[in-house]
Amino acid sequence: MNRLPDFAAPLEICQAELAEPIRLTELAEDWRRDLNALESRSIRRDRDAIRRVEAALAQSGDSYAFTSALQAAMRAYANETLSIWGDAALNTAQRQAELIDELTRLSGAWRLFWFAPLQKLPGAEAPLGSFSAWLRACQDEMLSVVRSTPTQSRTPAHTAMGA
Repeated sequence: MNRLPDFAAPLEICQAELAEPIRLTELAEDWRRDLNALESRSIRRDRDAIRRVEAALAQSGDSYAFTSALQAAMRAYANETLSIWGDAALNTAQRQAELIDELTRLSGAWRLFWFAPLQKLPGAEAPLGSFSAWLRACQDEMLSVVRSTPTQSRTPAHTAMGA
């Protein structure tokens, strides 16, 4: 009658392993929804630019008025493009952090399932290192490269060539 804990632990592991792919699917769905929102902003930006150019053509009586209206339309287009790119970069960083966290949880459940029987063997040591610590170190390294200034991360071509 002492077998209940042996069955309970694998059941909990299976529940965790089934819950994590569902969570990963939810993350992918959230990412897709964000990308669709950015795409709709791009379409709106393009439509607005075309409407502004059409209005400039219809309302301009001379080339100076048309040129200034066209410049205003291009300025608005460029500003909206930069805003979309900034939001896309921010969303990507957030979604990647969420994905790394979920993969860390999934790997923890997987390691618990596969390495727990090995730790019961006499003379067996715990697995070296931690996958989550390795992922965190990789993420920290990527963030340090991204946060560094361009002069710190890249050497000029003439310096690299020995000139």
